[in-house]
Amino acid sequence: MLGMCTYLKRRMGVSPVLVLFHDRELAAQARGMGLSPIVLSARHRYDPALAQQLARVARAEHLDVVHAHGYKAVIASALAQVRLAASRPFQARGTYRGFAIIKTEHGRAEPAGGRPVAWIKSRTNRALELGATRRSVSAVAYVTADIAHHYERAHCGLRRQVVYNGIEPLEPARYPRPADLEGGLVHLGIVGRLTEVKGIPVALQALASPNVPTTVRLTIIGTGPQESALRGQVCAQGLGDRVRFIGFRNDVYRYLAHLDALLMPSLQEGLPYTLLEAMSLGIPVVGSRVGGLAEVLRHNETGLLVDVGDVRGLRDAIIRIVSQPAVAREIGAAGAVMQRQRYTLVTMGDSYWNLYRTAAMRIPSDVVDEH
Repeated sequence: MLGMCTYLKRRMGVSPVLVLFHDRELAAQARGMGLSPIVLSARHRYDPALAQQLARVARAEHLDVVHAHGYKAVIASALAQVRLAASRPFQARGTYRGFAIIKTEHGRAEPAGGRPVAWIKSRTNRALELGATRRSVSAVAYVTADIAHHYERAHCGLRRQVVYNGIEPLEPARYPRPADLEGGLVHLGIVGRLTEVKGIPVALQALASPNVPTTVRLTIIGTGPQESALRGQVCAQGLGDRVRFIGFRNDVYRYLAHLDALLMPSLQEGLPYTLLEAMSLGIPVVGSRVGGLAEVLRHNETGLLVDVGDVRGLRDAIIRIVSQPAVAREIGAAGAVMQRQRYTLVTMGDSYWNLYRTAAMRIPSDVVDEH
């Protein structure tokens, strides 16, 4: 979202309106970039006031296109469309009447972990989102071909397009090494929300193998519902002096830029920005052969791929990083070249801009606001 705001301002001369549901880290980062996000207020996630507020924002800002990320944004945008449509009979011709919706599908729904209430909520949210998508969305973008295939039947009849995520290049020299990444050791990292689909227990099992040198350290950056269980596994496998949990960090690039490798043993995956960021910084990635990881990384060229849940394969990849540092550096460097060639902010932005223009042209010409 912040990347697209940057692209629209710099390349297209457009001042986007960033609408958020929470005044948290994303809002803080946006303000740091000189943006002024509009934060909607709600008593709960299903509060109908969200749609009403969004409709007011759309009318005040004369929005032609709303780019929605996540089920909540899609549902709120669709309901805001309904509110605006209901007001049309009372408006003069040529006044603002509505916006088109572009939706990005970032991944498959995560499993609810066998919890009945969570399962019911997840199914309900997805059903509401699918209904809103089919009724109101002009086009759906998918961050990988794998995700596009997964939703092929659900989104049949809609305009569909794969738009790979992209970033501006990151230069390692900009990020000083954190003091707690001690010299003389091999530092691996895992970055992201600590959930089941990230496959972190597989990484801990691989690290616990007697074949992995004791000089290897694993830094886990992020928080999430599986943190307590992971800490328990670390203790049970005697990894307490080799694995650190450092929580959420807003200086994550400092750590990422100085890792010997990033581990991504995911059970399923879209196209995580952490992958592109590690590649851009020249850090070799060891990932599961799944989803966007398998689409982006070329085994033994721009990354190392192992089968999902393959403890032995992950162990061997870690040993290779340790025993063949020159090869690891070559893989990291090749990944940096690939990111700069294929997964750029401009490439992603141009694709979305074309979707925006097509969607806006479908709004009746007498109601499109020229600015």
